[in-house]
Amino acid sequence: MKNIIKILFVLMAFTIISCEDYLVEEPLTTTSNELTLSDFSGLSASTLGAYSPLYHSAWYGAGFYIISDLKANNAKSSPISSGRYQTNYSWQQDPSNTSGLWTRAYRTITYACNVLDELEAFELMPGEANQADVNHLKAENLFLRALSHFDLVRLFAQPYTYQPNGLGVPIVLKTERVSPERSTVSEVYAQVIADLNAAKPLFKASFNQEYRSGLADLKGVASADAVDALLARVYLTMGDYAQAATYATNVINSGNYSLYTEANYGSVWGTDAASEVIFEIWGNSSQTNAPYWAEIGYMYSPTGYGDVCASQDLLDLLASEAGDVRSNVFLEGPSNPGYFWTTKYPGKNGDRRQNNIPVLRLSEMYLIRAEARLNTGGDALADLNVIRTNRGLAAAVTITADDIFNERRKEFCFEGQIFFDYARLNKSLVRADEDGRITENKDVPFPSFLWAMPIPIGEMEANPNMVQNDNY
Repeated sequence: MKNIIKILFVLMAFTIISCEDYLVEEPLTTTSNELTLSDFSGLSASTLGAYSPLYHSAWYGAGFYIISDLKANNAKSSPISSGRYQTNYSWQQDPSNTSGLWTRAYRTITYACNVLDELEAFELMPGEANQADVNHLKAENLFLRALSHFDLVRLFAQPYTYQPNGLGVPIVLKTERVSPERSTVSEVYAQVIADLNAAKPLFKASFNQEYRSGLADLKGVASADAVDALLARVYLTMGDYAQAATYATNVINSGNYSLYTEANYGSVWGTDAASEVIFEIWGNSSQTNAPYWAEIGYMYSPTGYGDVCASQDLLDLLASEAGDVRSNVFLEGPSNPGYFWTTKYPGKNGDRRQNNIPVLRLSEMYLIRAEARLNTGGDALADLNVIRTNRGLAAAVTITADDIFNERRKEFCFEGQIFFDYARLNKSLVRADEDGRITENKDVPFPSFLWAMPIPIGEMEANPNMVQNDNY
């Protein structure tokens, strides 16, 4: 098997994918061999192409979120399981089955780097947009490169809060033939932050569709608010609560988003431009990287594949206080009474194989700031209660770290957060409900080598500078 990173660099050095099909309302059906990086139109289309791998079944299109909730205690293998994700459920990750995210994230990094390289010396032709548009393209690609490195280091390395100087992932900033070494975890985080800080001032103050004909979803592309929201998450993951609070506050105070309410919570999922969404994956079944039958909506449906359903202890947590509207986004299987599947991914136009998949939401900013304030000072209780009262619950009168952890568990169930919450908090996992389907690793202590996924075998075999994680 060839080195994944080398393949992508060579690919992008000479060709451009059919990249307008990510966010346009009517995706292209043929490859456009005429696309180049020599003009603004080609750079703009290539930027849209850099988003495309995010919708792959190994990333936000399914696996990245499913694995997080299944490895932790929000989800379990369902009674109608077709066998998918079983190794993840038992934490039996193997170098032979971890290439999915690795490949797609480095592909996005490569696409982004290729555009950024061209933008270094790019000169606009007369009538070709303007410099603000060029800067906006640069900002989008910096955001995508940061997000990709961040997701990689969280999955393939021990958490920053445990081993900041441990092995992270390769930092890729150029499209070139290399056999990269793994940077440290802290070096990867530093690069993520540097890219996001560089991106933020380059975004246009008022983004529009002038140079993106047919762009379907403005929240499906990066923005200055998305940078602040991602920085809040990055700093929370690092345990830097002061910075996390600062960036979460930037988003909250922007006034550009509003929380789902008790009245509309059950109807917002899958819709375009939902009020809380800061950044999302705009899914369409005609896209190059569309997961089709492996898409998250189909995987989470009892009338689809339905491989993964809610754990009973999550359902019990949601039912522990009467009135919590988050209990309403579950569907009992028609042939499996007593088992429930999430309805957060209902599909578009009746097709569960395409969904808008939220990545960053306003509610996360409140809960990030609540946790930050609990650790540094400030009115953490007020932030927690903003969420509770918008979800049909009475305001709490006290607050603890466990209260915030449980609130995050309820709020972001099936949105891929809980595994990373356990990791960053160095918290051991104890699973109460697994229906006897886990063959080993029912409970996973922290620390353990298991909290870092193994580097894919293809990369290990082809890259002489790559070092495997311990015990794989």
